[in-house]
Amino acid sequence: MSHIVLKKWEQLKQRIIQDKENLDAHALLRKLLDWTQEIKKIKDVHIQNLYKLHFSYYEKLDIEEIFYNDNIVWYSLEEIIQYDIIQAKVDSYQWAIEHVDHILFNLLIFKTDKDCPCCHDDNLRVFVESDSKKLIFECELCLCLIDENNNKQNSEEKLFIPAPASLIKRKRIKPSPI
Repeated sequence: MSHIVLKKWEQLKQRIIQDKENLDAHALLRKLLDWTQEIKKIKDVHIQNLYKLHFSYYEKLDIEEIFYNDNIVWYSLEEIIQYDIIQAKVDSYQWAIEHVDHILFNLLIFKTDKDCPCCHDDNLRVFVESDSKKLIFECELCLCLIDENNNKQNSEEKLFIPAPASLIKRKRIKPSPI
């Protein structure tokens, strides 16, 4: 069954190559999310477990609410298409699944211009606490969590979801430079 995932990865890549000139971030996001649904339909326990681990999270999100669609973004769409998809060396079904998860995360989770106060090696992603809608910033590298006032936060027993684009705009949070 693992060969099916790799075949689907190649099909995704070909669709993206075919549509490359007309592809915006939202269209790419839709193609990737559609691909995850194709993976969900594969009747293999291990692949289903990988789906649950990497993609079930996205099913619970209101993608249109969190997708930040603006001219100024924290990623290069051209680089994602060229290097993360077209030229990517995907040689295992696990890597294909993990790789698409990484691309989805990069497109969906707003990356700020705020430097991590803990490791100073990366800029912070912005989330909200699901129950209170309190802004939380997280470093991908060291997993440091801070609130809007730069106070360190504890993640135990709290669920964080990507901050809605409307909140990011209202708070005037700036994206990380590319």
